[in-house]
Amino acid sequence: MKKDNSIGYLGPEFLFWIFWKSATEETLSLNNLGLGEIRISIEDSITLASLAGNGYCETIKSPEILTLPSVRESIKQGRLPEAAKVRISSSELEWSFQVKAIPFKISSVKLPITGEKNENSMISVRLIAMTKLELILKALFNTFLLERESLDFIDDIKDFLGIAE
Repeated sequence: MKKDNSIGYLGPEFLFWIFWKSATEETLSLNNLGLGEIRISIEDSITLASLAGNGYCETIKSPEILTLPSVRESIKQGRLPEAAKVRISSSELEWSFQVKAIPFKISSVKLPITGEKNENSMISVRLIAMTKLELILKALFNTFLLERESLDFIDDIKDFLGIAE
């Protein structure tokens, strides 16, 4: 992975954090930001790229992506997520989309279907859904940054990956 003067390195770390949280926690609370409880998961595929700069990259596809030992083994060998398919659900809405880590961007967003019949109402509800997704992603990134600064962060990652001291 190319390291430059930008903050691009946070993208792979953030995607790893999403993988970690989706594998270990049923829900994440964003109540302090007025967004309620959300469920987040990596689904179907994840692309892992070597941090060593040797160009090694692998895409793992499976409906059980969160429980596959090969994903954690690959991370232990020095690879971080470069891209993944993500699903976020709140109590009333659900989104799925592709995430690329560097540069960090989302694409192919599947917005929730709301069942609105009136075109103006449908557009309004879809805009609200896009706005809520943006708020959730910002809240998740802020939560990641706060956790990243905690003293237990590295030890918690080692525990998750099964790395002995």
